[in-house]
Amino acid sequence: MKYIIVLFLSSCFIHAQNVAEHFKTRQFEVAIFPESSNELMQQNRFTPTKEEIIKAENALKSKLKFINNPLMNQSSSPIIHKNLKKYKRQYFGYINEKGEKILYINSLWKKNEKETKWLQQIIMVSDGGSHYWNIEYNLETEELENLKVNGYA
Repeated sequence: MKYIIVLFLSSCFIHAQNVAEHFKTRQFEVAIFPESSNELMQQNRFTPTKEEIIKAENALKSKLKFINNPLMNQSSSPIIHKNLKKYKRQYFGYINEKGEKILYINSLWKKNEKETKWLQQIIMVSDGGSHYWNIEYNLETEELENLKVNGYA
């Protein structure tokens, strides 16, 4: 009986562990998902480095305002480029068909994501306006691409 309890508790602990590395600075809070995580993209994955995350975060600070025009789905929810510090972000790395390294960035409003679930799996939400949005950062061209801001249900 003792072995069954230990096995059960061990499996619960393993299930609750974070998949992603939690990387937090004064400017941002992110989850870095490893190449081995079974999220979103199945092939041509890589684990982003902290240096790559910093490059992407700098691009968000300096370039997001320009790609975020015309403020899609931000009339009754936050303007994303003005509220970057209020989002947690999940980072996934993949290599596109041109062989370029891409960071997929999934952004979540901090007040809505108080638990650690965001460190364990990608958080996908169907509505919520600009409380949830995603974008890609091309590490080769240093450009932001494919901004998608959630709509409203």
